[in-house]
Amino acid sequence: MNRLKGRHAVVTGGGRGIGRAIVEALIDEGALVLAIARSGPELEDVAKLSPRIRTAQLDLTNRRDVDRIPDLFDRAAPLDLLVNNAGVWMERSFLEYTREEWDLTLRTNLTSVFDVTRALLPRLLASPSSRIVNIAAIDGERGFPRLVAQCASKAGLIGLTRALAKELWDRPITVNAVCPAAVDKEVAYAQTMTRPPEPKQALPWDVARAVVYLASDEAARITGTCLDVHGVGFLAS
Repeated sequence: MNRLKGRHAVVTGGGRGIGRAIVEALIDEGALVLAIARSGPELEDVAKLSPRIRTAQLDLTNRRDVDRIPDLFDRAAPLDLLVNNAGVWMERSFLEYTREEWDLTLRTNLTSVFDVTRALLPRLLASPSSRIVNIAAIDGERGFPRLVAQCASKAGLIGLTRALAKELWDRPITVNAVCPAAVDKEVAYAQTMTRPPEPKQALPWDVARAVVYLASDEAARITGTCLDVHGVGFLAS
């Protein structure tokens, strides 16, 4: 449909799963995408999808890597969309969590979003109409057993989204989150469009299309919201 034709986007965690689906969806809509991930082989595979995809192998928990991101752009090029998708997920009972695992989860799921957004916000605000979309989770809206670190980090991300949206309400930018429940990440993006319309779990395509909507002109007046993406299995639980 080319709803994002010519727009420049950054997608973190863009090498696989939901992140890769988001990259593919943005490309389908005409965007130019910089995909960031830690895994070089995954990024090499993503780069083959389109000449409009550039990649960068970075560890977003490393501030020196984050500081490199603004230099990856032509200074004359705009930045219209930032999708903060990179994250980790650990299931543990509370007493099994180590402090290192807690720190890694918060550093990846929340602190890196702060760092990347802070690094790129000046470029985003230079665009006539830009978007930030944070990939949170239902875990941040509800508490679940054995997911204390995950729930805490995603709740923080939802709070960051809403607070930043209010802070920037009078600027040409929107800040929103997508909150999936369980997602079947084993299904590739290209496969999801041929799957039944009501899978028990959400599919990467569902999350990716939610991002496209929030990035499009159709969502120009939507900010500070969390768009839930649930499969029917979650509703039945």
